[in-house]
Amino acid sequence: MIKKKSVQLDDFIAYMKLEVIRKSSTVKTIESYETHKVGLEMAGYFEYFPEERIQLIGMTEHSFFQLVTKEDRLKRADEIMKAPIPCLVICRGNEVPEEFIIAAEKYDRTILTTAENTSIVLRKAIEYLNRKLAKTIVKHGVLVDINGVGTLILGKSGIGKSEVALELIKRGHRLVGDDAIEIIKVGEDTLIGQAPELIKNFLEIRGIGIINIAKLFGMVAIKDSMEIDLIVNFEHWDPQAIYDRLGLDQNYESILGVEVPIIKIPVKPGRNLAILLETAAVDIRQKKQGYYAALELDEKTRAYTARKNDEL
Repeated sequence: MIKKKSVQLDDFIAYMKLEVIRKSSTVKTIESYETHKVGLEMAGYFEYFPEERIQLIGMTEHSFFQLVTKEDRLKRADEIMKAPIPCLVICRGNEVPEEFIIAAEKYDRTILTTAENTSIVLRKAIEYLNRKLAKTIVKHGVLVDINGVGTLILGKSGIGKSEVALELIKRGHRLVGDDAIEIIKVGEDTLIGQAPELIKNFLEIRGIGIINIAKLFGMVAIKDSMEIDLIVNFEHWDPQAIYDRLGLDQNYESILGVEVPIIKIPVKPGRNLAILLETAAVDIRQKKQGYYAALELDEKTRAYTARKNDEL
């Protein structure tokens, strides 16, 4: 289930260090991670006005607005401010046009100012909102940093995910989260995993209970967040099942529209799952760099077979 997120307007104002000229009594949150400079709107074009976004006025827009007649300034400021915008930010320390103050009072809108350059405000706002409003999904599993490879371990409850994570931590790897992993889509093809704040650093081991990894193994054993590079799905060993023994075909799982490599590892007594995961992490790193061991063996086998056929 994808979580719908929003940002408190007060949090945005505090992060951006904006000065409040007027604050709305009704608009409390921001739900779009995009921003918009009201240039075309000041020229009277409202056909595609993205009213759900934070609106900005930079030096160019502010200068242009001064050239417009008083009547048109009142009309266009009114048109902009009557839309349910989250807020209007005046950049570069420019004075807030009187027409916008009048319209803000009329429609109960928020006006903010900053001395910062418009491009800096845009960059900071987009970075902040992208991080806070990125699409998020929660997966039941364990996320571990194995030598720089974010490995998400999935499988049925009780199959041993947390126990394997504990073994990996003892071997020098780092825990990101256990039980519930928040997966955030950042950009077009990057997924970041993290633990919810409430259960961060905790690991549940059946028979022992809840342990705090940071307290037991130190801060070097934990990591706040990690890009997800590999999914490992644990499943109970089925003697009738056919498991991949060559690895010629790489399977993927789609999470929030991002394709992540996935492998299935059958679990049975005697298998050292921690070593298997370390090997899988190194293997996926090699694949990202273009090396496939299975393909090399396949090519060698084909070449060997061809030579033997030529000798006959």
